[in-house]
Amino acid sequence: MPIAGEWFTPTELSFNSIKARPETTWVHFSLSDGNGTTGQGEITDTQLDQSIAPIVARLANNLRGQKITSDSDVITINNLNVEQIETDIALATAVSGLRCAIADTLAQVLQLPLVDYLRELYDHDGKADRKVQLYSNINRALKPTFDGPSDRSPDGFAEMAQRAMEAGFTTAKCAPFDECQGPFSSTGLPREAEIGLDRIRAAKEVIGPDRTLLVDCHSRFDLDSALALEPELRAAGVGWFEEPVDPINDTADFRLIRDKAEMTMAGAEKGYGVGLFTKLMEDDVLDVVMPDVKFCGGPVEAYLIGRELEARWEGSVSMHCPSGPLSLLASAHATAAFGNKIPLEHAVYEADWRQEVLEPFEEIKDGYQTLPDGYGLGGRIDPVAVAMRGKQWTE
Repeated sequence: MPIAGEWFTPTELSFNSIKARPETTWVHFSLSDGNGTTGQGEITDTQLDQSIAPIVARLANNLRGQKITSDSDVITINNLNVEQIETDIALATAVSGLRCAIADTLAQVLQLPLVDYLRELYDHDGKADRKVQLYSNINRALKPTFDGPSDRSPDGFAEMAQRAMEAGFTTAKCAPFDECQGPFSSTGLPREAEIGLDRIRAAKEVIGPDRTLLVDCHSRFDLDSALALEPELRAAGVGWFEEPVDPINDTADFRLIRDKAEMTMAGAEKGYGVGLFTKLMEDDVLDVVMPDVKFCGGPVEAYLIGRELEARWEGSVSMHCPSGPLSLLASAHATAAFGNKIPLEHAVYEADWRQEVLEPFEEIKDGYQTLPDGYGLGGRIDPVAVAMRGKQWTE
């Protein structure tokens, strides 16, 4: 629902990327009216096998010269429907990025920070907190660097978890099962999972009993192996069991795992739209859904998911964000707007210069992110960071 008098007419589109690690390149775009109002979105495609930029360019071309009054105009003007977007993650990424950029511009037109724009759109009473609690995803920091391989031994996991705890985080997450990929040659707990469990135990020993370790399995297991793994994770003191299988594409198996598990089951990072996440909760597939601002429909849709699901299942929404600073900022606005019960994910220590990517600098201290004071997202990709560590182009 547009706010009266609010509109934006895009005319210009440009892309940029910044190389964070050999395996990670943050990709962004800017959508501008040519008169000083510019919105930005992140379309990093680490989970995909194609570039998202051409899809963004095709969709954005149909928006040029149009009077845009809502982020959902991306869908209506391009004659898309929710079913198309739900089943095509590349399209969902492009749509989510464009919806983010448009929400950014419309909040600027109204001279509101994005967090306030989201709440005003839907008559949300009260004032949102400007500080958002984060949890530390240590996995990206344990990937290879430009200087050589990282240490993915149990000691390496422990050292990174220690670093996160010393920085003020009270929760860490890791993805320790590199060697696993179902189906497996034997039933029960796969031999390949043992080193992953050693990594978990080492990290948990450092974190201690009063702080939380979450485990992401990246859908590397199957029904039998996931059922065998769950009691091992529980015995190790793990806080949640994330995506042993894909809860969207393997819903029946995931529901069976959840029915038998005594742990909190989390996932659905690749889902799009409030309808899909609502159905996953109504069908008892998940305890915690994990919408990602890059895939779920952008910050407006993320806010709606959080607001609507938290009202029915308190503590059920934890935004997924192992991404660059722009996605984290958009996620923080959405998380603050719906009033999160679970901390927001942050990929720590992926690049020591990360805070310099945004202008003003990303502000994270003692496990919290402070939202900037500006309108819209309040932060922009710094062209100096692009010039130093990336590239810019048009499609």
